[in-house]
Amino acid sequence: MDVNRLPILATARELYGRLVYTHLTHEKERLIWTGKVCWMNRFNITLASATTFFAIISATLRPAWSIMVTALFAVATVSFLMWQSNYDPAGKEAQHRTAAKELLWIREQLLLLITDCHISTYPQRDLERRLDVITRELTAVYKFAPNTSPEAYRQAKADIDAGHFTFSDEEIDLLLPVTLRSNQP
Repeated sequence: MDVNRLPILATARELYGRLVYTHLTHEKERLIWTGKVCWMNRFNITLASATTFFAIISATLRPAWSIMVTALFAVATVSFLMWQSNYDPAGKEAQHRTAAKELLWIREQLLLLITDCHISTYPQRDLERRLDVITRELTAVYKFAPNTSPEAYRQAKADIDAGHFTFSDEEIDLLLPVTLRSNQP
């Protein structure tokens, strides 16, 4: 490999390594928020069901205690909905999903750039331009991406350390059509 390409390749590889962590961390954060959204939706349904149940009892049997319980559940339901609308877990989940998709696209571009660095006939100037464009795009995504939690980072690191982003030749071959496999039968 041409010695002038080494800084481009080294920079692309460094960005790629950081990007794998960042992308997976946003995916893990999205999953955390998805769990919170599901829990909150179930809690909303439970509160609304209890309020409706006690409202029916109050309307049919008219005991004084059921009117009070209905009022308490109604206040709890409205309070929870107001808190949830300010907290906006679904919005946070959507922000992390969008960030993860943007990061995945940039990650694929970096992978192609790393591959092209190994092609000796590929013009070095084009490699430099692509690296510059990718770096600018990555900076823009980082600038507007939501913050992630330490828990999401721990989960991402555990997945990467366990080898979830590495494949053996046999695993890759199983995903490819027979004509594209490295170990064709």
